[in-house]
Amino acid sequence: MVAALRRTPPALMIVSLAVGLAACWSTRTLFGVLAPLGAVFLYARGYWLLAAWIGLLIAFAASALAALFYPGAIREAALSLGALVAVAAYIGLLLIPASLRRGNHSAVPRRPEPGQPEGLGPVPAHGAIHPDDRAAIAHAAAYAFWTGVPQVTGYRLRQPDGSYHWTELRAEPGYGVSVDVDAMISRPDDRWSVAESLGTTMEAVKAAKVIESLHGKAWAFDAMGRFTYVTPAAQVAIDMALEDLNRRLGEREFIDGGEAGWMRGVHPDDVDRAASTLRHCLKTGEPWNIEYRMLRATGQYVWHRISARPTRDDNGQITGWFGTSIDIDVYKKTEAALRAREQHLEQLIDTVPAMIWSMTGAGHPVYLNRRMMEVTGATTETVTAPDGSLTLKRMIHPDFLEQAERTFARSVATGAPYAIKYLQRRADGTYRWTETRAEALRDEAGQIIRWYGVSVDIHDLITTQTELHLRKQELTRLVDLVPSFLWRLTPDGAPNFFNRRFIDFLGLDEGSLEQPQTEQYAAALKAAVHPDDADRVWAGLKACLSSGRPFAMRYRLRRHDGVYRWMDGRAEPLLDEDGSIIQWHGLSHDIDDQLRVEEALRESERSLRQLVETLPALIYCAAPNGEPIYRSEKLREFLGFGLADKDEEGTTRLTGTLDAIIHPDDLPDVKERYAHSLATGSPYAMKHRLRRADGAYRWVETRTAAMRNAEGEIIQWNGICFEIEDQVRAQEALTLTQERLARAAQAASLAELSASIAHEVNQPLAAVVANSHACQRWLTSDPPNLERAQKTVERIIRDANSAADVVGRVRALFRQTVEARNLWQLDTILHEARDLMLEEATRRRIRVEVDVEPGLPPLALDRIQIQQVLVNLIRNGLEAMEPAQRGALHIRSMRAGELIRTEVRDTGAGISAIEKVFEPFFSTKSHGMGMGLAISRTIIESHGGRLWAEDNQPSGAIFIFTLPVEAKADHDR
Repeated sequence: MVAALRRTPPALMIVSLAVGLAACWSTRTLFGVLAPLGAVFLYARGYWLLAAWIGLLIAFAASALAALFYPGAIREAALSLGALVAVAAYIGLLLIPASLRRGNHSAVPRRPEPGQPEGLGPVPAHGAIHPDDRAAIAHAAAYAFWTGVPQVTGYRLRQPDGSYHWTELRAEPGYGVSVDVDAMISRPDDRWSVAESLGTTMEAVKAAKVIESLHGKAWAFDAMGRFTYVTPAAQVAIDMALEDLNRRLGEREFIDGGEAGWMRGVHPDDVDRAASTLRHCLKTGEPWNIEYRMLRATGQYVWHRISARPTRDDNGQITGWFGTSIDIDVYKKTEAALRAREQHLEQLIDTVPAMIWSMTGAGHPVYLNRRMMEVTGATTETVTAPDGSLTLKRMIHPDFLEQAERTFARSVATGAPYAIKYLQRRADGTYRWTETRAEALRDEAGQIIRWYGVSVDIHDLITTQTELHLRKQELTRLVDLVPSFLWRLTPDGAPNFFNRRFIDFLGLDEGSLEQPQTEQYAAALKAAVHPDDADRVWAGLKACLSSGRPFAMRYRLRRHDGVYRWMDGRAEPLLDEDGSIIQWHGLSHDIDDQLRVEEALRESERSLRQLVETLPALIYCAAPNGEPIYRSEKLREFLGFGLADKDEEGTTRLTGTLDAIIHPDDLPDVKERYAHSLATGSPYAMKHRLRRADGAYRWVETRTAAMRNAEGEIIQWNGICFEIEDQVRAQEALTLTQERLARAAQAASLAELSASIAHEVNQPLAAVVANSHACQRWLTSDPPNLERAQKTVERIIRDANSAADVVGRVRALFRQTVEARNLWQLDTILHEARDLMLEEATRRRIRVEVDVEPGLPPLALDRIQIQQVLVNLIRNGLEAMEPAQRGALHIRSMRAGELIRTEVRDTGAGISAIEKVFEPFFSTKSHGMGMGLAISRTIIESHGGRLWAEDNQPSGAIFIFTLPVEAKADHDR
């Protein structure tokens, strides 16, 4: 096993590495690394050996530096590593072969003659080789020549002092081998043996040694199949000595069907065949010729060709057998490689995207590749005529058949290359454009021995070329019909193309041109440019030609009727791959009418702008999303800043502008109403306070409407602001006057009411007083007159009832007639009441906010009465909040079970006597009558509801009333 490992360096390296790692793991040191390092020094050669020595040198230097500069544990580890490197180097010196230590590895190898050995160093003289090793070297050289497998063998070389040292020699085949094979290696200590007695095989052994001198390996065995001689190198190659080969593996002899030791070296798939054929030959004396795979000492199975012949005595009896086994591994690998290359070439020819074929020198078909047969459906039989010539009737369109046959016949006759384009018939019956080319293969005498051709599908190319030609014609027509003037210049600026429209514009007559086209175009163009524009045009064009920048300019050209027209001329350079200008392509567009229209538009714009700027109003425009895009000069002066002056990162221009110019009390309503308009597209109208440049807030009325395109999409918002500060002040004064008049009328009505009550109630009350005194006298007389007293009491009751009737009639003055009630949405009445009080709230600088829960059911009620209640409650709240002149009055409506609950919250001073405010003639206001809340409670209760008041936190009051979902009038009150 050790010998086998030494003959297989890779296996030895793996075993050494495994042993070394196991040692490192068990000892927890790097001691085990010595095992693989020893294997490296034993087998490494050339650069690998040099790399190993360099690695050891670097490791030793690194460990020395670490031990020198680093104390403690690092120094100890470095010293251990340095010692290990030193031991490894010493082992390497011991294991390097002597020939390498003496420098033989530096000798330049030479290429040997066929059959000659090539050593690891120069081939020594015949006399320098030990006599016992000369045959082995000769056998190695012969075996290398016959098998193509390099042979590496050990031999003893005589030294100058007369002693012999072992060295190695490598015998090469002496010819090129196209496959990779491993060399066969034999060492001085390899095991092999000779027979103690040759017996009757003497002649066979002699014959074997003759063969051995020729082929390098031979053997002999007796008539029973037992080996008596095997070339030592052969024993080494299969790692079997004579005793191993002849070992009986059963009770029977080999010739009787038993197994012999040599069978272990035969591939399992070949061993039965090899044994049976050998037994047959041993019994019949027939020559033994066979090929099978034999196991080498390296563990690889290698093909061998075995041949054996018998030797006979004078009586014709077989005395022995001699034979040889030739390593045919190179032959087998070469044969497999050739078959693989042949298969690869066939696959390449069959898969290449072209139809390939070949013919004899006389033009007879011999081969069609698979693609050609699949594409065309043809075979060599279908394209071969009865006389063996080529027939193309089934492959070429009838319109091209005669031309193709004539062209091919001429090529076969003259040897000229064959090339033609035609419509080829495909397997599905369709025809496609195909280009076929063929070249002749000639021998050394110049005679044509074969034609090789290829047919390529060019249908798409032909179709594309046809389409390109049609597109070129279409492009030419397009260039002539395009409503612009197209032209082309050379890199130097000379015009060499005008389209038809440009030629007609200039009035050129191409049919009468006597000068070259370029000169005529240049002259016509020079004459057509307006004199006032000529210097500017030619200077600009010259600058573009020299710099390569695009040309763009407006200028005037004279039409054929003498009229100058404004043109917009542009040109771009066409560059090649290197960036050089090939030519200039230009376009001149007649913009004379466009300029006139633009001038008219500019004049109209100036007029409109002047109109906008002179209007006594503040005008602005916004994008569809509300972002400001324009402000009139008056608006900019009023605000004191420009369009983008309030832009801030993280906020929109709209938000920044509104925050800067709208009064804080009006800002929520403005944002809400404006956002509603942006979302729905409805017009926006509102009165609010706007901050002027000096910081003062002025009342304005803002109106905004959407401008839409033909599809109804909003493209812009246009708005206008009117300053209404004077109107608001006048309205406030008018409102105050109206309130004073209302209070005066209220006071007059109250006085009249009081007089009426006093007049009506005075008489019954006087009667009650008189009767009371009479009753007192009757009761105090002695004895009391009870009868008279009883009658007096009855009169008192009558007079009291009369007073009650008077009060009832007065109450009827405040009771309204009950009208038929209808279903109404409470949120509608809430908004109507807010709108009625909006003017007064604005005057008092108080916001009125309404919050209605969605989905409230309609209620059966008297809309006017409920509206009067809400107006009364809102007015009370506004009057309570008037001293602060800011804040918001909140109105909220929601569902509470089977009731609808409505709250009116103010942030005024609050109410000290909440329960008394609903009593008639009780008022917390100096000018109040004290009847509003009493009447409001009466109205709510008549609808089946309830009205009460609560304190608001942190200040103010909350007036709350509820109405049933199914309201019923209270007729009993």
